[in-house]
Amino acid sequence: METVKQLYPILCSGLGLVQRPYSIKLQPDAVPFSLQTPCRVPLPLMGKVKEEIDHMEKMGVITKVEDPTEWCAGMVVVPKKSGAVRICVDFTNMNQAVCREKFILPSVEHTLGMLAGATVFSKPDANMGFWQVPLTEESAKYTTFITPFGRYYFNQLPFGIASAPEHFQKMMVTEVTSGLAGVLCHMDDILVWGKTQEEHDVRLHALLEKAQKAGITLNIDKCEFTCHTVRFLGHVISAAGVQPDPEKTSAVQEMSAPTNFSELRSFLGMVKQLGRFIPNLAEKDKVLRDLLSKKNHWYWGPEQQTAFERLKTELSSTPVLTLYDPNSELKISADASSFGLGAVLLQKSNAEWAPVVYASRAMTVTEQRYAQVEKEALAATWACERFSCFVLGRSFELETDHKPLVSLLGGKALDDLPPRIQRFRMRLMRYNYKITHVAGKNLWTADTLSRAPLRASGAHAGASLLGDTNIYVDSVISNLPVSGDYLSNLRDHLKADSACAALMEFCRDGWPDKNRLQGVLKQY
Repeated sequence: METVKQLYPILCSGLGLVQRPYSIKLQPDAVPFSLQTPCRVPLPLMGKVKEEIDHMEKMGVITKVEDPTEWCAGMVVVPKKSGAVRICVDFTNMNQAVCREKFILPSVEHTLGMLAGATVFSKPDANMGFWQVPLTEESAKYTTFITPFGRYYFNQLPFGIASAPEHFQKMMVTEVTSGLAGVLCHMDDILVWGKTQEEHDVRLHALLEKAQKAGITLNIDKCEFTCHTVRFLGHVISAAGVQPDPEKTSAVQEMSAPTNFSELRSFLGMVKQLGRFIPNLAEKDKVLRDLLSKKNHWYWGPEQQTAFERLKTELSSTPVLTLYDPNSELKISADASSFGLGAVLLQKSNAEWAPVVYASRAMTVTEQRYAQVEKEALAATWACERFSCFVLGRSFELETDHKPLVSLLGGKALDDLPPRIQRFRMRLMRYNYKITHVAGKNLWTADTLSRAPLRASGAHAGASLLGDTNIYVDSVISNLPVSGDYLSNLRDHLKADSACAALMEFCRDGWPDKNRLQGVLKQY
């Protein structure tokens, strides 16, 4: 890594800028949308917001707007771990009119086939990718957004534009990786490989030289150089060959055996949904189906366990589990139970939807107290992020069996959403999805996985979300213009107030039925 810094100092410093600007194309019948008033910003964060906007303006990423513009979007603020804030813009209305680019990628089979004999690998990472792409003057005005300090537009391609990921992919291929042997680019994932150390080094330096010439800079802290094992597109790649990433199937492989009729019925529903790819399915699941007969009592013995394990193996291997194709239609099914999240990435193969990756995780204690709509929003957001390496830059369908989620994560304005849903929506802004409602009876796979979640990953996944919440609260509190003694006194008085004490208990342990609330509590 130090050698890379010494040989390519420009490549490892600051924010790069490619030479060719990007033009955002809008449909001819696009109706401009312009917000007249800024979205609300918590007063304690106002100074941090101004500081970040001034920093972005100094970097040349944004420019203050004085003239009228047809388009003007809203701004949303997200606190960061460092205490600073991130500026996000809600381009929902404009994205409905953005013309998409179609960029064809080579199939994964073709790509993985080229890795035969490779023993050394590197994965460079582009620094703040989209911001390295300049916008034309006309396109910059489309990105105008309003803040409490006036209007600004982006000089560089911002996050949240529907066509941004696919253009970035196209730019990286045409400007950086095209014509280079032993180099592959998929969105912001770049892979360099060689059969020997010498071959790898020659290819890596060729890539770095071309990237520096194109104006790209790297996030050196996230780069992986000279590795003997790497993960790429759902596979583990090493000198031993290419193997499916165990994480793709662990949600199914580690599923516990059913303990009652309801759990068995859910599992067999998933098997039936995906079972068209399993040869002789009727014979393989007969032992389990017979158990569902009303005349039978619940019994789980060695024969049932063997059939269960065999079906899990069938669901986790070819031909049920299909190889990812970057040019096929994609769909994510996500669901939440009372204690877990489940999801499956499906790909259209020969007119049939086949699974590519399974995923599940347990909810944290805090997440289990969420309202159901928040649990479903969490499931959808987590699923997209979990499958990000497959869907980022692609258009895909997002399935949910919770109908209110279609508008909340679909077209409703960010500023009109409850805070927690708003945060989920902002995390989804970089994805190009169309959310659709599907009846619960047709969402067997995600539903089954959510009811048998992996426990090991739950704490880590939930900690990230809980950390975001704590960062926001701590940021607001630390910037309040009041003393610590005043806050301590206020906290004591709130605990002493019966109504406030009850409200804190409800927020912590869950809200009772509205009809059971007494007196002043009903207004909450």
